[in-house]
Amino acid sequence: MTAPSAANSVLLEARGVIQRFRLPKQAEFEALRDISLTVREREVVAFVGPSGCGKSTLLRLLAGLTRPTAGQVLYRGQPVEGVLASSAMVFQSFALLPWLTVEQNVAMGLAARGRAGADHAAAITHAIEAVGLDGFEQAYPRELSGGMKQRVGFARALAVEPEILFMDEPFGALDALTAENLRSQVVDLWQDPETGVSAIVVVTHSVDEAVYLAGRIVVFGTNPGHIREVLDNPLPYPRDPRSPLFGATVDRLYAILTATLLPEPERAAGGVAARLVPFPRVHVSEVMGLLDHLADRAEGGDSVFDIAEELGVDYDRMTSVVRAAEQLGWVVTPGDDVRLTPAGQQLVAGDSAERKALTRVQVLGHPLFARVVGMIKENDGSIEVDEILADLTICFPFSRANGLMRTVIEWGRYAEVLDHESRNRRLVLPEEERAALEAQVDE
Repeated sequence: MTAPSAANSVLLEARGVIQRFRLPKQAEFEALRDISLTVREREVVAFVGPSGCGKSTLLRLLAGLTRPTAGQVLYRGQPVEGVLASSAMVFQSFALLPWLTVEQNVAMGLAARGRAGADHAAAITHAIEAVGLDGFEQAYPRELSGGMKQRVGFARALAVEPEILFMDEPFGALDALTAENLRSQVVDLWQDPETGVSAIVVVTHSVDEAVYLAGRIVVFGTNPGHIREVLDNPLPYPRDPRSPLFGATVDRLYAILTATLLPEPERAAGGVAARLVPFPRVHVSEVMGLLDHLADRAEGGDSVFDIAEELGVDYDRMTSVVRAAEQLGWVVTPGDDVRLTPAGQQLVAGDSAERKALTRVQVLGHPLFARVVGMIKENDGSIEVDEILADLTICFPFSRANGLMRTVIEWGRYAEVLDHESRNRRLVLPEEERAALEAQVDE
């Protein structure tokens, strides 16, 4: 079976969707901006992109679980009002009630839609058999493996005979072999006309999973969430992950994600970011660990995706770590490679004190940290945290100011360019610098 053609009727459509959330102190966070896409009959669409790009938010909007701030979601040309009755959702967390049996958990979706009687029982039996759980009807979740629990989740979704199946990282909590088996079964269920499932929309962090499942792969960017690119995947089903064409498609998607996650930054003469940009919310230890890892490579570099796999870190988290190191001038990212710069090599060769001193130089050269330190100095060496938060909110309206503040404090304290008085909620210069500043004022 090949991927569906563009001639298939449109089931779902997002038109100019914008989603904003109200944050504390009346600030707004824009999660999605100007999202327009379609989901057609007989196709699987995958959403991929970094954490916080709005993939799951859009999934819930399409399912009618929430309403957009602006724009429209349409089902067969009609506005979606409330939960989309022709759909069902499968979650990563299984979402099973531990005091109910498999049969009772599967029945929950039907009960919520007011179905009962013989039709109710037949639908439950058919759904349980479809996912291969016949014989386990009276088992409780505690008696099931992770893969079996997720099969119950699929059975519960299939029992309502959905036309559209939404899946939010459905295999993220499973081991690799179980996830592989379930992915294959999902394709079989989609291709089986008796299930009634016409389209699947899946959120995933796995590039291989997206290529295995989807006919179209939507790549999201961040700040705010937006569609960066849509990759058509014409590989015929069933797909063989070991085939050269499958590998080529994976490589192509990796290249798109690399451009999305690791865009080339503007640089000043010193090698750090030249314009005011939000610093990735990563820890000092994560960046130092990345640099040490690269130093152990034969040529001082490696693919960002290989690094993520070797260190057991999600690729979007790893790219945040890489972006932080790149903003500080310690790595460069040609293509999907991450390579130490001379400054990075000097850092990893130093002892603890030397690393801290070199970090201080790079942090003070970073526009964001330089701005915060400058504000502290202008305020006689001490400033309220709320003033910095207000400034961060204005400068970066689509970033979470509190998270960015915590990162600024962690890196600032490590580099000894600022300190945090948590009791007074103030940022201050280190004691020696404050004394020097006061002496200048006295003169």
